Amino acid sequence: MNKEISQIMFAQAGVRIDGPHRRWLVARHPVGRATRADFHYVEDTVPLPPPGKYLARIIWLSIDPKQRLLMNSTQRNVELVPLYGVMFGNAVGEVLVSNHPQFQPGDIVQDLMGWQSHAVMDGTGHYVNNPFGTRKVKPEHGPISTAVGVLGNGGLTAYFSVLRDLKPRAGETLLVSTAAGNVGSIAGQIGKLQGCRVVGLTSTDAKCRAVVDEFGYDACINYRSAGDLVAAIRRECPRGVDMFYDNVGGRIAEAASKTLNAGARITRVGYTGEYNTVTDGRAWTWPSHLTMTQFIIHDYHREFEAGIAELARWIRDGRVRYREDVVEGLENAPEALFDLLEGGKTGKRIVRVGPNPPGIA
Repeated sequence: MNKEISQIMFAQAGVRIDGPHRRWLVARHPVGRATRADFHYVEDTVPLPPPGKYLARIIWLSIDPKQRLLMNSTQRNVELVPLYGVMFGNAVGEVLVSNHPQFQPGDIVQDLMGWQSHAVMDGTGHYVNNPFGTRKVKPEHGPISTAVGVLGNGGLTAYFSVLRDLKPRAGETLLVSTAAGNVGSIAGQIGKLQGCRVVGLTSTDAKCRAVVDEFGYDACINYRSAGDLVAAIRRECPRGVDMFYDNVGGRIAEAASKTLNAGARITRVGYTGEYNTVTDGRAWTWPSHLTMTQFIIHDYHREFEAGIAELARWIRDGRVRYREDVVEGLENAPEALFDLLEGGKTGKRIVRVGPNPPGIA
């Protein structure tokens, strides 16, 4: 369909489209660290939704370490982004045109819509990572950007992995890796709400200050400057570690394993320290005698709405704090990911693709 016909049809539907359909495609599978040359930027005509689908204007795009994993040439138990497919990404958008009975123009929605300005969706979920389809966002819960952060998969991962996998008890010690990140910062606060001593691991002194002063941790260790990391953990966890929240894997997990008490619980949520590696081989894996749970968020999908509601209440009550690290413009999405993988952020990294609808925070 050419641009002129498309504009006429959008005008007939009472919809104004500003600008082209912008997309980032995966141009090649990177080896080691990804670069901008691994992506291809495309501009063309905004598509109209066929019967059974809707068109959304993307507003907020989530940037996550897992996106690098999905670019690899081997699967690592997750679905690959095909070459010259739209880069994978969770997003919040506004429905502009709908030929789907469950969605109306003006609905705010969250789905895996990808690195693009507009997306045609069928509401059923397009990836194995999102088998439950489009979720309607409730603006009364908080700013709509939080639907890909503290009130989205990140916050829900922290919520269920701490409360259901680790089952914290008052007086226990919880050690959290990537404590300044989207998931880790919330996980530690949930541990504090259960009466635990919570100690974080992160990569800079500035992040350590945020972990303690902003997110309420009892202590934080800069693993890059700590020297003997095992000794540093033991110093801040004098009664040993009862629970370890593993977001990284590698040498940090190896050091943490040497400080665990008998019967300690471990939940492995991610291994961001290994996403840029060339092969699927891991430098270190958890010893078989330790009890570890591999967290899978979709095990809890029937409880998502209840979890979002409780997290929203904790935020309103001031019991949980979050930080959003905003990058302006879809054109800067690749650099936002590269910097994230190098540890260059605190809280949840998101890209602002377009403006919020009038009257919606």
